[in-house]
Amino acid sequence: MYVKWIVTDMDGTLLNSRDQISEKTRAALLACQEKGIRLILASGRSYIRQMPYAEQLRLAEFGGAMIEVNGLALNRLQNGGREVFERLSREDKELLFSELQRFEVEIHGYQDEALYYWIPDWQRPFKEQERKEKGYPPEHPLVAGPWSWVTSNVHSYPVMKEIFSGKEMPDELNKMGCSDRPERIPEVYEYLKEHFEKRYEIARTDSRSIEISRKGISKGNALKRLMEEEGVRPEEVLAFGDGENDISLFKAVSHSIAMGNAEDYVKEYATDVTGTNNEDGIVMALEKYGVL
Repeated sequence: MYVKWIVTDMDGTLLNSRDQISEKTRAALLACQEKGIRLILASGRSYIRQMPYAEQLRLAEFGGAMIEVNGLALNRLQNGGREVFERLSREDKELLFSELQRFEVEIHGYQDEALYYWIPDWQRPFKEQERKEKGYPPEHPLVAGPWSWVTSNVHSYPVMKEIFSGKEMPDELNKMGCSDRPERIPEVYEYLKEHFEKRYEIARTDSRSIEISRKGISKGNALKRLMEEEGVRPEEVLAFGDGENDISLFKAVSHSIAMGNAEDYVKEYATDVTGTNNEDGIVMALEKYGVL
């Protein structure tokens, strides 16, 4: 396989369950870049949450790039700077907060440096119990993570604020989302798709979470824009992902690899499936196809 670019999602793909790039995966991606392959991080995270990992992988040195917030922004690092596309408006915020609140799910509103969250009363006891069991201090924010009621990754946003009404959220947001038990998420997802698919991009990023952006904001569209700018063909790009927000990446390229931990509705869009994010699945695929 001849590859010019490697594009990888972060959570559940590049990062293991401890929110780390394993040394084996890091070494492999550095070796690819040293061979002249460009590395692009494509994440639901903003640049603040991407940059520590970009530095570990020496992206700026090798001319890499970042697709931020599910395609909201392109950050070329070396040349061209950061280009931001369309954020959610006050009207979007008010509509989505009202709709999500009806389902009594945890609601999130994101800016580059801030996370605003609303917690339904029924979730609070579960969160407080988990916070206690994990030994977190009483002031530890009760924000949910992809696999838990309370995440340990609390330093990702300089501002983390619990709110008690939608009016407390800023009027402009990068994206919104919600979190709940895996068995409750499908109902919310189907409702959102039925009523708002023409207006928003709606994706299940993991079994507990849904994220919502303006229509047309997707990782795949941002990648296609970059490919067109630089004359890179779909068959020259290898993409890795595990969430529904990675399907647009898979559709933009000829070679797509779903992680072993991805849901079946993601795997069906990939050309192949590799090991999990805890098994260095990226390295397994790079070796399988002779990229390393």
